[in-house]
Amino acid sequence: MEVYKRIIKISLPIALQQVIFTSVNFVDTLMIGALGEVAIAAVGLSNQVFFLYNLILFGLVSGGGIFFAQYWGKQEEEGLSRSVALTIISALFFSIPFFVLSFFYPNLVLNFFSPDIEVINLGAVYLKIIALSFPLFAISLVTSFMLRSIKKVHIPLIITIIELSSNIFLNYLLIFGKLGFPTLGVKGAAIATLIARLIGCISSVLIVYLRKMPGRIYFRHFREITPKFFKSYFHYAIPTMANEFAWSLGVTMYSIVYAHMGTNVIAAQRVMATIEGFATSITFSIANAASVIIGNMLGTSRYEEAYDVSKKALKLAELISIFAAIICIIITFFIVELFDVSEEVKKMVRITITISMSFLPIKLFNGMNVVGFLRAGGDTRFSFIVEGSTLWFIGVPLSAIGGLVLNLSFPVVYLLTMTEEVIKSIILYFRYKSKKWLNNVLE
Repeated sequence: MEVYKRIIKISLPIALQQVIFTSVNFVDTLMIGALGEVAIAAVGLSNQVFFLYNLILFGLVSGGGIFFAQYWGKQEEEGLSRSVALTIISALFFSIPFFVLSFFYPNLVLNFFSPDIEVINLGAVYLKIIALSFPLFAISLVTSFMLRSIKKVHIPLIITIIELSSNIFLNYLLIFGKLGFPTLGVKGAAIATLIARLIGCISSVLIVYLRKMPGRIYFRHFREITPKFFKSYFHYAIPTMANEFAWSLGVTMYSIVYAHMGTNVIAAQRVMATIEGFATSITFSIANAASVIIGNMLGTSRYEEAYDVSKKALKLAELISIFAAIICIIITFFIVELFDVSEEVKKMVRITITISMSFLPIKLFNGMNVVGFLRAGGDTRFSFIVEGSTLWFIGVPLSAIGGLVLNLSFPVVYLLTMTEEVIKSIILYFRYKSKKWLNNVLE
């Protein structure tokens, strides 16, 4: 029972943080939806670029998170700060190409996602502005992971509330021109996002330093990054980055397929992803909590205890996923009516959400293994190989054949992509049972 309490204590604030984030995305999409399907599609495609950037960055930072959790398990604050310093440098470095492409060549970037010129031109306005927030987001993400690793999960929750409530308020002012502000539409939504991320970044850094929390960095920590530590760090971080890059690029390929199926399909996918986020945010928070707890244990070589915790976390996650899936399917039939889209788009959303939620327990099992267990133990190369191969050799080809060759409907094409999740779960089950992922990366 004690294990379940520890998991819930860490996962609940993470889940609330993600639910708030998803709620704001929902409101954001709802506000932009008032401008029509082209606006939804334009912002949706622009956010695909951010999605790609976010996941690669997530891979890098979660690679650093392996060291955060295990160093904190050993109570080595200097090692924790040194890991944070290297992660921040790396995160900012990898932000450069995304910033350059998105800020200076937004039309060229979006041209890869959609053939619709109207959508590209409107999306370029949005993408160019939010590109300025990429470095800010990198610093915020590293800080959030560090705070989770030392079990201060309530602080990222508070910062998320501040940041995203600011985003909603600024959206209201700038999209629709309220309280004397100009009516900027999609451009206003981008400016609101930029300002909100600036607020979030400054808030996270100030809290860590003013409260003198573990993990804060100074110049000496950058000097203490030895070639040996650098090599050890990237031995685990590069596969997690490659994993997220392969996965995010594959998901981006899905979006490109959907975009070529029509603007209404882009709008349906955008609305569906926003609603789906509520269920996934609650369930996948358990994977993040498990990663922290198990990482702390592996840092002190408590292997059997870590495996026992993983089994209990998996049972809890699967139970919650079933309830979350049922609730999400039910509320979708009502929520979709709030969007200013055609009946055809609403119908596609209802059907596809039902398909997605039917596979949620399988998707969560995969997420628990890749993000929660294998990554906590530094088994990052195996998870990269499994995720990359199943997505690119099964999921992407099936979506391309179904959507572009056979001209199947959006729900049917989405169903085809779930084949990848099923096969992946079988492979990960055997890896999990082998216990080869139970490693102390600091040794």
